[in-house]
Amino acid sequence: GQNFLIDPNYVQKIVNEILIYIPQGNTVLEIGPGLGALTFFLSKFYTLEVVEIDKVYAKILNDLLKDKIIIHNVDYLKFLKEHQFINYKYIIGNLPYYITTDIIIETIRHMKVDICIFLVQKEYGEKLLKNNNSISIFLHNFATVKKLFVIPPKVFFPPPKVESMLLKIQLFPKPISDPQILEKILRMSFRQKRKKMINSWQNGEELINIDTLIHLSKKINFNYEKRAEEIPKEQFYELTNKLSMFL
Repeated sequence: GQNFLIDPNYVQKIVNEILIYIPQGNTVLEIGPGLGALTFFLSKFYTLEVVEIDKVYAKILNDLLKDKIIIHNVDYLKFLKEHQFINYKYIIGNLPYYITTDIIIETIRHMKVDICIFLVQKEYGEKLLKNNNSISIFLHNFATVKKLFVIPPKVFFPPPKVESMLLKIQLFPKPISDPQILEKILRMSFRQKRKKMINSWQNGEELINIDTLIHLSKKINFNYEKRAEEIPKEQFYELTNKLSMFL
């Protein structure tokens, strides 16, 4: 699922952007370095640890950058479980599309991160920048998301069929609202996107008592007669906080 960055101009452009936001000399964790296009340059400026699932790529990186980087030859999601709550303040990576959501969400849940700089598919990046979908609302509860620039397919091998986007995710000191309660509200609210939220709440598993949701919604003028995508993210956080106090 990997597309390797091969254009030296874009490699330098990405490195320059990372240097703007991550002070030199810090420890940086890189997800999925592949053949090390970014890794080679980043190792000059940072104490670099990389997580690479492929044994062949891990060996190549070890041969090329021995004593300059620490290599964890393991699946990243497994690495998270084994190293959760370790203070990796800075994380970067070119994320495989099929597990982008898992990587981002599990990282912000389990790592004490300050800044993530991730390369993702452009369409997915645009989804995270919007405020009318469940993944974006959930992520913005933890962090601000900023588009840095778009990257064309031709700079990768093999070239993907879509453009990519470099994103900066900057974490808040603490979430705006309780993530576990927010996740339940979002799951209930977005499971039937084209219907009113009250219908979506009533159709499926009752993760939170519906009478309680309705009662608290009325107190803060949360309009459950609208579709979930029509509600500003701030109102979901307000409802979550209200429910958290109530519980």
